[in-house]
Amino acid sequence: MTERAGRRRAEWRRARWWVPLVLVAGIGAVLVWLNQGPWWAWSIVGVTVAVVAIAAQVWGRRRWFVQLPAWILAACLVATVAIAAGPPLATRTIDGEHTAPVTTEQGDVIGIRAGSGTVDVFAGVPYAAPPVGDLRWAAPHPALQRQETLVADDFGPSAVQSESTFATRAATRLLDMPLEHTLLTGYASDEDALRLNIWRSSSVPPERDLPVLVFVHGGSFTGGSGALPVYDGTALAARGEAIIVTINYRLGVFGFLADDELEGTVGNQGLRDQIAALQWLHDNIAAFGGDPDRVTVAGESAGSGSACILGVSPLASGLVHGLIGESGGCLGTAGDRDAGDLYDNADVARDAAAELSDALGGASLAEMRAMPAERIQSAAESLTTHWWPTIDGAVLPATPAEIYAAGDQNDVPLLLGSNADEASLSLIGGMDSDPAAYEAEARDAYRADAETYLSLYPGDDPDQVIESRVRAETDRSMTSAMRAWGVGAAETGDEDVYMYSFTRIPPDPSLERFGVYHGAEVMYAYGNLGADGNAVYDAIDRRLEAEMTGYWLAFVGTGDPNGADRPHWPTLRESMEQVLELGDETRVTSRPDPQAVDFWLQRN
Repeated sequence: MTERAGRRRAEWRRARWWVPLVLVAGIGAVLVWLNQGPWWAWSIVGVTVAVVAIAAQVWGRRRWFVQLPAWILAACLVATVAIAAGPPLATRTIDGEHTAPVTTEQGDVIGIRAGSGTVDVFAGVPYAAPPVGDLRWAAPHPALQRQETLVADDFGPSAVQSESTFATRAATRLLDMPLEHTLLTGYASDEDALRLNIWRSSSVPPERDLPVLVFVHGGSFTGGSGALPVYDGTALAARGEAIIVTINYRLGVFGFLADDELEGTVGNQGLRDQIAALQWLHDNIAAFGGDPDRVTVAGESAGSGSACILGVSPLASGLVHGLIGESGGCLGTAGDRDAGDLYDNADVARDAAAELSDALGGASLAEMRAMPAERIQSAAESLTTHWWPTIDGAVLPATPAEIYAAGDQNDVPLLLGSNADEASLSLIGGMDSDPAAYEAEARDAYRADAETYLSLYPGDDPDQVIESRVRAETDRSMTSAMRAWGVGAAETGDEDVYMYSFTRIPPDPSLERFGVYHGAEVMYAYGNLGADGNAVYDAIDRRLEAEMTGYWLAFVGTGDPNGADRPHWPTLRESMEQVLELGDETRVTSRPDPQAVDFWLQRN
């Protein structure tokens, strides 16, 4: 009995040694998975667990008060390695046969033949000098001359922005959220990011003079990249009807700082970058087969807001010949963004710059220019609201609303619209669904208009409160904003305005609660269904994609989206109360929620 009991005790001690090892290995595996680690991350964590297993043969025979802290330290080691071994931040590159050189003002550029040999891609072409050192926060300077031919096979880094972390990567593993790869970006970032990307059909001769579509990415003026696959120009360029371009521009504190010491510019560096990109295209796109006098600027979210601003900026006059705005306007008040205005005035913008200087120990502009970008980015996070376009007297001599009212805009054709459930992404962070709190909040915010607001957006039960919050924010921030832009242009300009409402719910059951979310239309309009997400697209989606790409390309070519066998799209002047619905069926219909939208228009 004694010998048998001794064997059992020995077996139990050995079992106790393996149990914590399995737990430690499990912790490492879960963290690598949450971190979206590549294959080598799994290998590194596996080696670390193996080292722990070898070491445990020593402490595993010790008493519990030795083993316990040893296993805790082992678990911490494995967890640290798993979290540190996240996916590396890199740039997007492309491989393929080289194109013939194209001569630009800065030197020759060789592209890559992609899209099964049907499209030439010129990725990461600099349009301005790197804004580093003394050029940090300066207006963009001309791109540097090159002695050697540039092989344009690398899109280059994104502009400096907050990069993905373990927490954000884990959130996308655990939560179903739309466009997660687009929102995370996932590319390396650097100040040397003022580049553009060009797609053209390989079969179209350079002398064809095709119209040009320039897409400006969104991201609240603090994030995003022109290299993202959802914006890829291959599908549109392959049709041979237009040249497609995407751009990067300075973001956040690096793109919108209005420091008193700056000469020649007071903030809006990111907008000046966009204008510099348009100027570069005006000077060089003919060499790629593009027509510099037929350039349409398109954008979504902040990219759409940028397009709206370019439509009123005197600095963009003659560089823009059409605008496509998707879910982002620019008509609003100026004052203090912390107080609810859309723009800071120059004084508030300068105050934000002074606060940044204080956060950096009272640093001067020269001292801030010498600091690492990471330090600036970190110190600027608490002031993010203010890293936004400013009424600076140059890029924006007045608010866009005032410019449109005076009829002083760059009068060009417009194609504008928004989605049915723009504000649904706010469901990710959760919303207060208490009916009593909702009513009290409404009465405090809208006072004399509270009864009207509550009749339009009732909150009798928690589900209705959530629905009304999403609808109200959708109507306030997007539907009314795009309506104001379109009507303002139609009333004081001569060019045509075409309005749409996107209502197709992407066919992904895991995202059904988000409905027609912010950005849902992008992959349809640019021929990139499947570039982000796990939706299983059907014949309706393919039909809608074909129609939208056809409308967009026709508009880029002529300023009129109509043509072929697509349903007729009336101008806003032809039918002020109607829009083109882009959804399960494409048809002309009444504009969405007119009473609710007009409530917001009257308040503004």
